[in-house]
Amino acid sequence: MSTSPETPASASVSPGRPRRRWLRRLSWMGLGFAVLLVIGSVYQAVSAAADARDFPPPGKMVDVGGHRLHLNCTGEGRPTVVLESGAAALSSAWAWVQPEVAKTTRVCSYDRAGVAWSEPGQEPHDAAHVAGQLHTLLANAGESGPFVLVGHSLGGLFVRVYADRYPGEVAGMVLLDASHPDQTERLPESVRMQLAVSVKVMALAPAIARVGLARATGIFNQLGRGLPERAFEEVAVFSCSPRHLETTYAEMRAWNDSTAQVRATRGLGDMPLLVVSAGSAVSSAGAELIPAFQALHREMVSLSSRGQYRIIPEANHLSLLTDESQARQTSAAILDVVREVRATRMSGAASP
Repeated sequence: MSTSPETPASASVSPGRPRRRWLRRLSWMGLGFAVLLVIGSVYQAVSAAADARDFPPPGKMVDVGGHRLHLNCTGEGRPTVVLESGAAALSSAWAWVQPEVAKTTRVCSYDRAGVAWSEPGQEPHDAAHVAGQLHTLLANAGESGPFVLVGHSLGGLFVRVYADRYPGEVAGMVLLDASHPDQTERLPESVRMQLAVSVKVMALAPAIARVGLARATGIFNQLGRGLPERAFEEVAVFSCSPRHLETTYAEMRAWNDSTAQVRATRGLGDMPLLVVSAGSAVSSAGAELIPAFQALHREMVSLSSRGQYRIIPEANHLSLLTDESQARQTSAAILDVVREVRATRMSGAASP
């Protein structure tokens, strides 16, 4: 009677065992990932507490009705220049420009609700609400017009709405490589795709910041590269703040509302206006952005019968503020409008 051969040991292993081993490995991997998230969150919380101690607001905190905004004013004289930052930027971004302008006249930088040192508010982050809060901030701080409004990037939309809502307070305007309300429809498709990707990245940024990855990698630090050391450190601190990044994303989400509000504004009459364009791209990938934006900027000159246009050839969108020599050209552009406002006011006072 024949017998079957002895069964190899490997054949006796249950098919379920490899699956169980993989499940155990995945469980350990998941546990390790969770531990890293906890460690990162603790790292972020401890570092944020140290930041609050080491980086107090350079200006003053002003109540605007339920929350406080940070306002930093320096210099003396009229008109007062008000600096409105772009998306993701804070008042520290004007660290080269503000001292230069302050040699000639009073100048104020500030942080919008939820940005940097400013406390978050309950209102939307569209242009109309930003303009209203800025108006309240200046009034409550005792800062009176006439104002020369300077809007960089997204800030260009905000200052246009401010001038429309409070025309008696605004005597001049500088649109500094400013956003155009029609740019999402009129820029080349490749550029629109780049901007759409930026919005998606910003949607993830607060979560990245909460677990310490933004701080550990310094992924957003390039926004302040080139600024004076203290200002660069302030930008680095807030570029990894979840609240600051949440506000940035909220301002981006409000784009359609903000642009609709800008389209509804009136012209600037004969107000002194200077539209400034950057002449270089931040990177080679953005080279086609430059002529497209410059064409839109030239259109904005017609907002005023006294509109003028200027290109700073070697500057890019960020270095208009962050590069010392290029920021001096930005400051000179602002002061040109200040002098024009002064000349206009003096001639008006002298006329019968």
